[in-house]
Amino acid sequence: MIPFRWKNCFADVMTSKHDLTIQSYLDDVIVPALATLDAKVAELSASDWPGHEFAQADMKAMKSEAILAFGLSIQSIWERQLRVYLRGCANELRPEDPTAGQVDKANWRDLQKWFRKLRSIELNEFPSFALLDTLQHLGNVCRHGDGGSAVELHRRRPDLWPVSPLVRPILCERQIEPAAPPLAGSMEIPVTALSEFVAAIAAFWRDVEYIYNESIERKHESLEAHLVKQRAERTWLPQARDAAF
Repeated sequence: MIPFRWKNCFADVMTSKHDLTIQSYLDDVIVPALATLDAKVAELSASDWPGHEFAQADMKAMKSEAILAFGLSIQSIWERQLRVYLRGCANELRPEDPTAGQVDKANWRDLQKWFRKLRSIELNEFPSFALLDTLQHLGNVCRHGDGGSAVELHRRRPDLWPVSPLVRPILCERQIEPAAPPLAGSMEIPVTALSEFVAAIAAFWRDVEYIYNESIERKHESLEAHLVKQRAERTWLPQARDAAF
């Protein structure tokens, strides 16, 4: 089997720390911040200060808002990383046309199209795509609240609504009217879910690095040895496809 290869760009090199960046954001920013808020909630819970129940409720509400902000920021970091990457590829591969400007204005669906055109592989072929696609809906919900993304996110990740309000079904002659999805405001994002999305982003950039290394035409023997080990250990080995792709 022949490994998939693309035309390497300097933009590939610039992504080498993206996985570390997003993981550090989780480990060094999000987790400590939420731990601090948890400690304050626990402190207020043990307090005998009059009105501590109200202060505790306010602190819990603050934590909920912080988690929404962190969910949005994770999605924003990922989208910015991808957009800058594609813009760099466009500048190198299509310097004479306005592709880079179109990438700047592209929505999520169009970014997927540009990825295919510039890298000759579908974004949804990457194992991390399902989580990255869901992350896009999460970011929309964190930013805008109720709407189409909230409905789709609830369909994909009902676990983010651990306590759904009881809805009494309306009985009709032939069917039961489906209950409306829970409100975005009742969504609860555990740190484990944020960790899943961060892991997906990091995995994507490691896959990009793997393809970059496979695409180097004249490989040093140390790199070739590294790739032999990776090919044996990796669960995803993209294969060469028809040049017309």
